[in-house]
Amino acid sequence: MDGPYYQTWRPTKCSECLIFHPSTQLEMDLRKTLQTFFLTFAAFGLGVGGALAADAYPSGPVTIISGFSAGGPTDSAARVAAKLLEDKLKQPVIVDTKSGANGLISIQALKRAKPDGYTLLAVTAGMATVTPAVKKAVGYDPLKDFTPIAIVGEFPYVLVSRTTFPANDVAGLMDYAKKNPGTVTYGSAGSGSSNHLAGEWFSKMGGVTLSHIPYKGDSPGVSDLIAGRLDVYFMTPSVAMPHVQAGKMKVLGVASLAPTTLVPGVKALISSAVPGFEMGSWIGLVGPPGLPREIVQQINQALNDAFKTPQSRAMLAAQGQDPVPATPEQFASRMRTELKQWQAVANDAKIVLE
Repeated sequence: MDGPYYQTWRPTKCSECLIFHPSTQLEMDLRKTLQTFFLTFAAFGLGVGGALAADAYPSGPVTIISGFSAGGPTDSAARVAAKLLEDKLKQPVIVDTKSGANGLISIQALKRAKPDGYTLLAVTAGMATVTPAVKKAVGYDPLKDFTPIAIVGEFPYVLVSRTTFPANDVAGLMDYAKKNPGTVTYGSAGSGSSNHLAGEWFSKMGGVTLSHIPYKGDSPGVSDLIAGRLDVYFMTPSVAMPHVQAGKMKVLGVASLAPTTLVPGVKALISSAVPGFEMGSWIGLVGPPGLPREIVQQINQALNDAFKTPQSRAMLAAQGQDPVPATPEQFASRMRTELKQWQAVANDAKIVLE
């Protein structure tokens, strides 16, 4: 063909980079066309590869960090969740105990983890909503440092008393406390603990004055209640019911809005005497900040699907908890609501921990 545009291929060698470059317009156009083709192909390949990588989660073991020792409600819930997720995700799910500092060590471990779905944390209501409400320098922000995934289980508190306490139900307790202001004692696992806030909230909503006796953990408080040196205590069902069944303490009421199978044979509700009073705890799974939504949804759906079977619910019930089929958004909303609630209770009661 004639004309400068269709000249024969005559590449020239560049003296700077020592490669051949096209010397005509046609050659340059051909090069641009080839570059566009290969770039498009590469982008398509990367897109497909990325999609396949996302779909492949998990491609290896997943770790659930537990901030409390074996045998407690947090560790127990973490192990139930690990078993159920392992069956659903078809990969090993390991529980790694990092106890200490009321869960802070486990939170710090989560904050160091990559947001890839392979490191999760079994978080408690206390860690996410109570401690941040009462402690000045808690070392983390539950609304920024956690990606809520799913609630594993929950349980209500049970208000129990010494066997010789004059009242046999919450209405009787309220009447006695009003006639004898400040003389009724209630114990807790320590200042700023969940059952401490439960007692303060109960006092405020019921319009009574109870005297707080803090202990270093629940065990010494339970012992004093059994010995008759303490009047009442907010306890978990798993701690309270064996003593109740043995005749060592009595149930005044359950802090739920409806009877629960976790407290068998007890229908008395605190809310019947103190309308709207509901108090308990929960254990959930959270990831590091920035965890992709696709992974959050996959874990949430896997766990919620698993709890649809009676066998799975029985596994959790054996640990004194009921499953909670919540979405990640519902879990996040519950954390925000409870954190705000306990901040108000702590401010009213002037509870501040250094």
